[in-house]
Amino acid sequence: MSRAIAKIEFWTVCAVLVAPFLFPKAGQSQESIINALKQQIAEMQEAMKKMAGRIEQLEKEKAATNTRVDQVERSAKTIQSAPSALNPAIGMAIDATAEHRAATGGDFNFRAAEIGISASIDPYARGYAFFTGSREGVEVEEAAMVTTSLPWNLQARGGRFFADFGRLAKFHPHEYAFVNTPLSLERMVGGESKADGVELNYLFPTPFFLRATLGGYNKMGAENDRLDDTRSRSWSRFTYLGRLNTYFDLSDNHSLELGSSLAYTPSVRLADAGGGNRSLSGVDLTYRYQPAGSTLYQGFTWGSELFFNSERRPFEIEAPSADHPDVLETQTASKRRFSVGGYTYGELKLNRNWSTGFLFDYAPSIDNPAKKTRSYSPFITWNLSEFNRLRLQYSYFDDKVRAEKSERGNQIFLQWTTILGAHSHGFRTR
Repeated sequence: MSRAIAKIEFWTVCAVLVAPFLFPKAGQSQESIINALKQQIAEMQEAMKKMAGRIEQLEKEKAATNTRVDQVERSAKTIQSAPSALNPAIGMAIDATAEHRAATGGDFNFRAAEIGISASIDPYARGYAFFTGSREGVEVEEAAMVTTSLPWNLQARGGRFFADFGRLAKFHPHEYAFVNTPLSLERMVGGESKADGVELNYLFPTPFFLRATLGGYNKMGAENDRLDDTRSRSWSRFTYLGRLNTYFDLSDNHSLELGSSLAYTPSVRLADAGGGNRSLSGVDLTYRYQPAGSTLYQGFTWGSELFFNSERRPFEIEAPSADHPDVLETQTASKRRFSVGGYTYGELKLNRNWSTGFLFDYAPSIDNPAKKTRSYSPFITWNLSEFNRLRLQYSYFDDKVRAEKSERGNQIFLQWTTILGAHSHGFRTR
């Protein structure tokens, strides 16, 4: 472009210099010719500026087009590397039991049919959901989004999910090594740690696994009825969680998982009985023995959790009436209660198909911690395949909490669990 301009300027100067010799009679109009040439040069320079601007615009458009092409290529590579982005993994777990209780008799119990869906959303997030149907109806048990590319070893999760409290509270019931949810977990946590909210995990850059979790939720616990999950409230009535857990190998054959959790609710209101804060903490320990010379289907797992709950609980008293002091009436008061409960179990994997174990559960009443339920449950599991399982369990309940006698004494359960399609729970159930 600059070379062309230089040529034009060269021939223009030559014309100016030669013109007086070629047109001697026109000397008197030399000044007008020079002015005309100067005007032509100015017009040409202006045209050249416009051409240069147009070229620069075309170069920018080309760069933008290349950027869009790169984005399309990256998206195509992402889809190729994660086929589930356009075809989510779908699976179903069906769980049913035949039950016999010494006090009431037998029952066929359809526990749940659970549909799970998971897929990558884009290079930055993935999503998953579980829909559960049971005798009580159909519900969205989990539906959450999880980031996959945050910096600084961070991962965020939002939606409805099982909060990262303890160990067993994050499991679906058909994932247990035994048949039923321990009563200590039901009474202290509210069963599964289902929560609507957000969590942030940080993976420490240590030579062993060490992770911290912070979370905030409307409430925590599938059976937690202290708060209404659908109503707005003060931020002091939300539940906030902190957890630290680690995993490390003791040797080639032995490994250990250890975690501590705290769920704190600054304000829990009680109808006609005031209120106060609630603190629920827990410690979980899981030991695994996996012989290095054997397959994954042999070994021993010992898992235990201990829960500590502190909160004000309502109770009824007989007190003088405000209108008639000489008349006693039933009133509701509250008192801070501190309860400790937990469970421990061991499972011995004999081979690919058979395993056996024992569960002990210690579950106090959170309203009256002096009353407790102790249960003892040996079980044996037959894995017909990776997707088909039968489990027989005997339980004895020494129950001083529940008024109904149907849940006391001897109970027998035969559980049948099947898996259809894609359904994996990874390391935690190995």
